[in-house]
Amino acid sequence: MDLSSTNRIQEKNKIDYIDQLSNEIAKNLSVPGKHLTMGVIIPAKNESETILETLTSLKIQEDHNSVLIDKEFYEVLILCHNCNDNTFEICTKFSKENSDINLHILELNSEVANTVGAARRVLMNIASSRLNRNGLIISTDADTIPDKKWLFNLSHYINQDISLICGLINVNLQNLAPQTQKYLAAKDEYLLLKARFESEILPNEFDPWPRHSYNWGPNLAIRNQVYKAVGGINPLHFLEDVDLYNRVVSSGFKIRHCINSKVKTSTRIDSRCTEGFGAELRVWTDFEGVAYNVEGLDKLKSRYKIYNQIKDYFNNPSEVLLKNLCETAFIDKSQLLKMFHESSIPDSMIIKMEKYLNNCETWKTHFPNIGVVEACRELNEYFENKEKH
Repeated sequence: MDLSSTNRIQEKNKIDYIDQLSNEIAKNLSVPGKHLTMGVIIPAKNESETILETLTSLKIQEDHNSVLIDKEFYEVLILCHNCNDNTFEICTKFSKENSDINLHILELNSEVANTVGAARRVLMNIASSRLNRNGLIISTDADTIPDKKWLFNLSHYINQDISLICGLINVNLQNLAPQTQKYLAAKDEYLLLKARFESEILPNEFDPWPRHSYNWGPNLAIRNQVYKAVGGINPLHFLEDVDLYNRVVSSGFKIRHCINSKVKTSTRIDSRCTEGFGAELRVWTDFEGVAYNVEGLDKLKSRYKIYNQIKDYFNNPSEVLLKNLCETAFIDKSQLLKMFHESSIPDSMIIKMEKYLNNCETWKTHFPNIGVVEACRELNEYFENKEKH
């Protein structure tokens, strides 16, 4: 048996264990109310400094008339996992003092379920078992503060043909090093400009402009039947949220990047993960003068041209299109055909191509990344020139 086969078996065993664990925990919870349509899940590991503010924000969720949302419609599931502080005690105390919120405090210490991805799968599995097929499993984090109308804005999608809602994630720029503030502000501007450019070059009727580019766990909602259809969230130690997004897109379900569903997340540099947002902040804080490079206008044009060629090939396959794709993406024809063979829809192929391009040294050399400030300038000039003409 080769190493890849062994890893797949180990991963399946891990998932089976986590799913069994989820079922056992779910059995001990009270029966869900008949009006329950939203389940908010929060993985919490050593979050004693931030969890109270998060819980308080979920207690005061309100509708468009600033009236508190009836607690029968949503519940909050918190998993205090592998903690060595008093996160669980703080949550338990809050629950006792605030009986008017539908809150379940769970505790777990496990060497297998020891990552945020594993904790999120436990929680999402439990939420899934308590909701009807159209109910929303809603993910946030224990250092994140949802807007007062967060759940109200997400609730609009319950009866729409949208399977995954990615909400807007804001950050607090205060008390950060000047370079970190500069890069964070530039990153937010760049992601917004990139989303606008993508909406123009690669339009999606179900995810039109205005929209954003965030696909991350602090603000993510998935329809229950879709969560089950894609096999749930994978218990990865990193980017489990992006992996879920990619699998939902590849399966042909509709996505919406909602600008009204807002949260504000922390900018701590002592993150629980060695990769990701917190690690990025730490680099910007600790290393003055470090570069922050992203894809510039020409590179984005090339990327979205490739994606449009993929769509064209699905609609009308031809040797000419194949040749153009091979040349544009710097890819061998046999490898390209294999990717098409493994993809049932254009979006699935685009996800594969995105991964290929991100690892293709020839493409990256031909289109080197540029500084984020310069990339913002290029995109702003593009839109300004377009408006003039």
